[in-house]
Amino acid sequence: MKKQIYINLIAQTIAYVVNIGISFFLTPYIVNHIGVEANGFVGLANNFIEYAQLITVALNSMAGRFITIKLHQKNEEEANKYFTSVFFANLFLSVILTIIFSIVIVFLGSILNISAGLIVDVKILWALIFANFIVTLFASIFSVSTFVGNRLDLTAICNIRGTIIKAVILVLCYTFLRPFTFYVGLAMLALGLNNLISHIRYKNKLVPNLKISKKSFDIKYIKELLASGIWNSVSKLSSILSSGLDLLITNIFVNPVAMGVMNLSKTISNIVLSLFGTLASIFAPQLTISFAEGDIDGMKKQLISSIKLMGLFAAIPIAILIGFGKPFYELWVPTQNAVLLEILTIITCLNLIFALPLEPLYNIFTVKNKIKISSIALISFSVCSILTVFIGLNFIHTEDAKIIYIVAVGAFYNVLRLLTFLPIYGAKCLDFKITTFYPTILKNVFSVVILSVLAIGISLIFSINTWIKLFAVCVVIGVVGLVVNIFILFNKDERNENLQLLKSYIKKIKTKKENV
Repeated sequence: MKKQIYINLIAQTIAYVVNIGISFFLTPYIVNHIGVEANGFVGLANNFIEYAQLITVALNSMAGRFITIKLHQKNEEEANKYFTSVFFANLFLSVILTIIFSIVIVFLGSILNISAGLIVDVKILWALIFANFIVTLFASIFSVSTFVGNRLDLTAICNIRGTIIKAVILVLCYTFLRPFTFYVGLAMLALGLNNLISHIRYKNKLVPNLKISKKSFDIKYIKELLASGIWNSVSKLSSILSSGLDLLITNIFVNPVAMGVMNLSKTISNIVLSLFGTLASIFAPQLTISFAEGDIDGMKKQLISSIKLMGLFAAIPIAILIGFGKPFYELWVPTQNAVLLEILTIITCLNLIFALPLEPLYNIFTVKNKIKISSIALISFSVCSILTVFIGLNFIHTEDAKIIYIVAVGAFYNVLRLLTFLPIYGAKCLDFKITTFYPTILKNVFSVVILSVLAIGISLIFSINTWIKLFAVCVVIGVVGLVVNIFILFNKDERNENLQLLKSYIKKIKTKKENV
């Protein structure tokens, strides 16, 4: 069990390192070719996809849980009914959403502020990104196979391959063809098709008994999934209100260029948050299996272990962004306002300090089907956030101040939620004391403070004006961070246990090399 968790963890980390690396090189490349305004419409299109997910997430978010539980309870007939019913429901949704997307694209120039020279390009971009969403919708039901089999490492391999395909398409298009924004959408569609084909293959390999059959379709199972998953739609809505509307609000109430700047400032922090969200999800299959087998004590141990593992790495990227934000942006996008980008990034990091180590807590709400109260709390915080933004914008007049204010309000309410509701309700769902997770939160804050002070001190002492220098100081923060966090987060027995596990892996690798 623990071995597979580590395999999944390593595979997902490698996948995101590849993704970060490619995004790192491609983002300034794309901005230089199409401009910061045009690049902002890529982020805005992805936000509109999140709006569409309000419709689909209610059905698809709980499919993995129910299918996994039925298969581990040796009830293949029920599992097939869930699988088939979700597939045909997605087919119906895809038709409805295609009609909606088509209408949005036709009237896009009237809905958004788009420069005249970009309208056709942006419309093609959005059409391709919407097409990718439909492809991804079908891939999601087949991806349940890696969840059921606790083989999220295969998903990571698929993501690595897709990211490389995406990068190759973008480089070729922007090198040999006239620059257009829609190349990004084309590359994303190629990535989505790769994921769909790969997950169909994984399904046939891991769970061949899961089959689509008209006889297995039953509206009752769709209703059951919707009854549980509707609260995930509410959670998704709250996420959109708190952070997914910021680009749209900036486009309408500030201007398209300011939207592009905000989108650029969120690039790295979004990658980090997405990475930790994905890493947190690797613990979900085993939690679901333990729940299906009635092993509640095992669930508690797995959750505590996952939070500590997340905390082990969480402080490092935050400290790097806080300490070296300005030199990073000066090197990465030298044509942009590095000071403004640094301010926006630091504000976002205030949210990440608490969000990253607690990502695994969201798994427990899904596994135990305790989504309702969590969703209500999320939507409450988000409504307060969006109202605060609209009220405050009436009293702010400069563009930079408006951008900073929009980001700061979202960060404030996220931190408030992460410090109050999430750790308390998470503990209650597991019958823990309501203070159970606060020591971990405080330890992580302590680690962030130590590493951030070190990073700021280094940036004040040394002139970081080359990529080599920046890479060197990031390595220093990374090594120091791991050492510090090992002693802050883990007790002596836990350190010894993980050390023995690492030694056993090294021994196996050496044995394999000797046998070759």
